[in-house]
Amino acid sequence: MKILIISDIHGNLHALESVLMSTPYDLVICCGDLVVGYPFPEQCIETIKRIGANVCMGNNDFVIVHDLKASSLLHNKYAHLAAALDRSVDLTRGCLGESGKAYLRNLPREQHLNIDGITFYMNHTAPKLSQHHYIPLDTAEQELIDYYEGLRADILITGHTHIPYIKNIGNRLLINPGSVGEPRDGDPRASFAVFDTDTGQVILNRVAYDTTDTLKILKESGYPEYSAYCMKYGAMPGF
Repeated sequence: MKILIISDIHGNLHALESVLMSTPYDLVICCGDLVVGYPFPEQCIETIKRIGANVCMGNNDFVIVHDLKASSLLHNKYAHLAAALDRSVDLTRGCLGESGKAYLRNLPREQHLNIDGITFYMNHTAPKLSQHHYIPLDTAEQELIDYYEGLRADILITGHTHIPYIKNIGNRLLINPGSVGEPRDGDPRASFAVFDTDTGQVILNRVAYDTTDTLKILKESGYPEYSAYCMKYGAMPGF
């Protein structure tokens, strides 16, 4: 079975559709942040529902359903973008109907899955940590072991950083597929991973997509400039 692993869609429908069309898959796992940043949150939720993806709640999903401001739970490194992020949250709320909000509200914080005899655990960050906590690429192995101590799973899946990586933690794999909708590693192409349960192999991949319509709507709808910047350059402004 081929499992498509995605995260951090952020309302970017064209990126999501391009990923889904670019690779064959049998099952989808999505590690949160379906919304905030781009102008198609409802359509992204409907697409995720249609394909029957297994999903956990991301920090932006949490902000939306609890009527919070992004700036109230913002990592210090993004403080200079606080007003812009709050604007994006407000615009997203205005785009979402009650069914979309209800879907986000009912997402679990974490999921445990058993697929073809392989156990998977996914969380937007890690167990017992805030949904706003980052697990960057350079996190020490012992720190990662401590995060997941006592957790039974062969494959660990995280998101939130918008930077893809695969790390060994003892005899387990930690997979971060990066971001479908808003990569931040300098490559603007949509990022995802594919895990093959027959071979145990996991591959990180990217796909380019047409940004013309989304950039036009971002401008017309008054979205903050960081969204278009990320879409063009694969990085947040100021980094």
